[in-house]
Amino acid sequence: MAKKQRSVSLSFLLMCFALLLLGSMLLCCLVWFFCLIRFQNAGFIYQGYVSNQQVEKMLTGNPKIFVSPDENFLAEYALFASNGDVLKSNVEGKKLEALAGYFQKDNYSTNVSRYTYADGSTAVFRWHYRAEFANPELRQMLPPFQYLWFGTLGVACVLCLMLNILWLRRRLAAKLKLFSEVSEKIGAQDLDFTVPRAGIKEYDRALEAMEEMKRALYSSLSSQWAAQQEREAEIAALAHDLKTPLTIVGGNAELLLDEDLSENSRKMVESIVTSNSRAKQYVASLLEFSMGADEIFENASLPAVLDELYRRIIAVAESNGVCLKMHNSLEGTASIQKERLLRALCNVVQNAIEHTPAGRNVYLEGLMMENGWQVTVRDEGPGFSKAALQHATERLWRDDEARSDRGHNGLGLWFAAQVVKMHSGQIELSNGHSGGIVKIRFI
Repeated sequence: MAKKQRSVSLSFLLMCFALLLLGSMLLCCLVWFFCLIRFQNAGFIYQGYVSNQQVEKMLTGNPKIFVSPDENFLAEYALFASNGDVLKSNVEGKKLEALAGYFQKDNYSTNVSRYTYADGSTAVFRWHYRAEFANPELRQMLPPFQYLWFGTLGVACVLCLMLNILWLRRRLAAKLKLFSEVSEKIGAQDLDFTVPRAGIKEYDRALEAMEEMKRALYSSLSSQWAAQQEREAEIAALAHDLKTPLTIVGGNAELLLDEDLSENSRKMVESIVTSNSRAKQYVASLLEFSMGADEIFENASLPAVLDELYRRIIAVAESNGVCLKMHNSLEGTASIQKERLLRALCNVVQNAIEHTPAGRNVYLEGLMMENGWQVTVRDEGPGFSKAALQHATERLWRDDEARSDRGHNGLGLWFAAQVVKMHSGQIELSNGHSGGIVKIRFI
């Protein structure tokens, strides 16, 4: 038996994330501080108090004259004549203007110093308590070292935050992916699998609920499949049993037509033959689908197919007193199951004929489309009811409100829809101004 995976709570995982984040930031701070000490010991930088010390050293002993410091002098300075003219300075622009402001006003500050020499000139010094590069060229090219170094610490902390967030995201995303995988399999009704565990208690509870849903769906589908198999077997058996009596009835009816019958009797016998033919078509359709019989797809002339359909169905129209009008604009050939498709189209046209009052018309039209071809059947009957528009192509469905008084068995349009689907086509039911319309499109 496989060892059960241990689960942790989401709050524990988030706490680990927080601790890991704090630990990595603390490590960054320690490395940052260690490197700062190393830079100071190596003389790469001056500490923050060095500039102040340099000014104090320069003014030690109350010098009489100003001596220009070298390039290692960190403080900003400017030497002013008694009239305010700038004699010497290591800065310019706004920095020099700021030093001039300190010269003109008695403005005291902790980082500013003024000193007047014996010749009447006054030096103004201003320094900053910050670490600076020891190399003068680096001080000219780059911002103050202290700003850069604290910026480095900020960048390091942001990187730690991002890396830890990516780790958490990757960890949680890997667990969340389990939900999409399970959902896809359940949606595809691929139920022969075990729902995995995420290792996070909150996630595992949701996955357990999906496991229960999978079991319920499996049980439901198994029951439906068993019921469908039983229904298929019953339909196949019934269809098979009906073949023999229908053949006998049809044969005897055709023999009666050879006899000298009265006009009334002949019409009744012809009606028997027509109805028997339709019943045999339904039986053939049921047997074909229940046995899984298939027909080879072969190239056939589309105009010839529609002409053949007209020849097969015209007798039915005439026996019902309906005028069947055809407009054939089809062209070229298509790969089809000819006999099966003809039988399906016959069902559609016959359905229209049977629901059209005597003396009215049924229109059969074939035309080419931009990406395929289409067959349209339009009648002058009562049209489809709202329920029929949604369910008429379902097997054994019967509409009790309309189009049901002529022996509609719920198989004709269903068979047609199945065949059209086999040919990658679409069947569309609608109502026009004068009756029902069935459009069958093939791409």
